[in-house]
Amino acid sequence: MITRAQTKADKQTSGQAGAGGQSPMAGFTALPAGWFSTEAIEKLGDMGAEYMDFLAERIREDVRTQHAILHCKDPADLRKVQEDFLKTAADQYAAQAGRMTELTNAFMAALMLPRIDD
Repeated sequence: MITRAQTKADKQTSGQAGAGGQSPMAGFTALPAGWFSTEAIEKLGDMGAEYMDFLAERIREDVRTQHAILHCKDPADLRKVQEDFLKTAADQYAAQAGRMTELTNAFMAALMLPRIDD
């Protein structure tokens, strides 16, 4: 007599083989062990936090600029506000690119850790 558990196990086993009896995962290599290291995950979180901080600061800068534009009295004031906005944005984006490069390098270094089982 075939039990329900045996039938379920047979279906799972037969579903693992694709056309020609080959597993659908054949040819795929496992991810490096570094992907699962605590250090790599922490570095990835640092990158995300840095990016979100940058976005928040840029939004604050946009709001400050809009406020300044609304209070301009003449075209010369408007031009000064726009020049300041563009200079600040260029400086912030350049600084952020450097910080993200440093964080990415740290993340990549964490991925290059030796395998745990080696």
